[in-house]
Amino acid sequence: MPDAGVNASAGPTAMVGCGNLGMALLERAVRAGALDPARTVVIDPDRRRLDQARALGVRAEASPEAAMGVAHVVLAVKPQAFADVAARLSQAGPEVLATSVMAGWSGASISAMLGGARVVRAMPNTPARIGLGFTCVAAGDGTGAGERDLALVERLFAAVGRTARIDESRMDAATAMVGSAPAYLFLLAEAQAEAAERMGIDPELARSATAQTMLGAATLLAQEGADAASLRAEVTSPHGTTAAAIEAFERDGFRAIVAGAMQAARARARELGR
Repeated sequence: MPDAGVNASAGPTAMVGCGNLGMALLERAVRAGALDPARTVVIDPDRRRLDQARALGVRAEASPEAAMGVAHVVLAVKPQAFADVAARLSQAGPEVLATSVMAGWSGASISAMLGGARVVRAMPNTPARIGLGFTCVAAGDGTGAGERDLALVERLFAAVGRTARIDESRMDAATAMVGSAPAYLFLLAEAQAEAAERMGIDPELARSATAQTMLGAATLLAQEGADAASLRAEVTSPHGTTAAAIEAFERDGFRAIVAGAMQAARARARELGR
């Protein structure tokens, strides 16, 4: 028997919800050939978004009913809005693959609300807008999603960065690790630039120097294969300036703050879903 989803790549696709992340995915997936614009429909209430989508050659509609009859539905709406959207897509059925980028909602719950659709969950992040995203992908437990479904979703999100498969039981943790994580770095950058300004650094220089330093550090971490602890040790000379800064971080409970923040993000994901 062929794997579930064997025909998923052959059918038309509907993207339900097309905010900043959805638009980035749409643009890059069309460019990479992961989506055929002639067989893609975007559904969003924002007229400006619809115009942007049409400029890419895709069909664009305001009503979720426009997704009826497609083989693949990408759910890029906010978790709080899904129940209303699902009520208008309830006849999807098991022949449809639903890819969800919503936090919280389990594959089983999504499938039940979409008439038994196969479900793959994906948790991307905002660097997808520049092709440097990271997306965790998981088959919805008990929804019938198979290897070809997962491969299709991986191909779609590879257009905006790297992907990795995980078990669905870890998707709430992935929300904290991947989906919410860019904001952690942005908060650190904001605090660091503000501190530099208080030390007399020009605001624009504080911003640009912080951004470039973080970019360089992240690139080192991504390319050299060394772990973060090793890279930190390289720049932390005993009794030096960096050591003094790290000691202040550790004294004020930096690791516990980060862990607490990630636990809060995971807990909120669970609250948003069903």
